[in-house]
Amino acid sequence: MGGSASTIAFLILAVFLGGVTLGAVAAASIGSRLEDRRYSLTGVAPGVMTRGARRLNGLGGTGTHFRSRRRGR
Repeated sequence: MGGSASTIAFLILAVFLGGVTLGAVAAASIGSRLEDRRYSLTGVAPGVMTRGARRLNGLGGTGTHFRSRRRGR
């Protein structure tokens, strides 16, 4: 019976981590769509969702051009 309890615990963990990953991808997708509709990439992010999408995608509005947030590129 010990093997079945560990299997259930592993499945619960896998479902939780899958949900977190899916939620992050969905939030980035929705935030990107909002940015596209508002044409707001050149200014300050209009909301929390769009700010999170910029962070996940590695973009930052720096005036009229875009610069990657990653250093060394």
